[in-house]
Amino acid sequence: MQDRGIIAKIQSMIPGFSGYRAKEDLRAADNMLRIQVADRLASIRGDFEECRTILLDNGQMEGLDKIGILISKFKTVEGEIRHAAQGYSGIDARIRVGEDRLNKLYEYDLNMVTLLTEIKAEVDRVKSLAVTGGPDYRQALAQLAIKLDGMQGTNKRRMAFITGTEV
Repeated sequence: MQDRGIIAKIQSMIPGFSGYRAKEDLRAADNMLRIQVADRLASIRGDFEECRTILLDNGQMEGLDKIGILISKFKTVEGEIRHAAQGYSGIDARIRVGEDRLNKLYEYDLNMVTLLTEIKAEVDRVKSLAVTGGPDYRQALAQLAIKLDGMQGTNKRRMAFITGTEV
């Protein structure tokens, strides 16, 4: 493998991820990674949903609509990652996947788990601003939306790469 460092980074963020083997384990490892990413995204969404409660408890209605939209976005992205077509032909135990393709797949994986960390940091920032009523609240919501869009786009590019439908 060109860069075992990428695999080590993913393993540090996704326990149990031992990497893909060019034969039997590719589909199982892909599924495990997607489930772990979706589970973490759901957990982060749960943290984010607390922002709505914080605002309501403080009698603040401003931003509730944006929070609702972002909660829906979380659910959409989570579902797309979790329920990517099972049994798609792009990853088949009989297909040999070359080292270059595996390295590219690892790059997508690392990008997704890195985005999870960034999304969590944005959610923490939004929660803090919701509590304090900081002036950067709307900007923080906008940044969170950008990160979620990035996760969705990365997942779509990753799936297109896996299935061989990338343009």
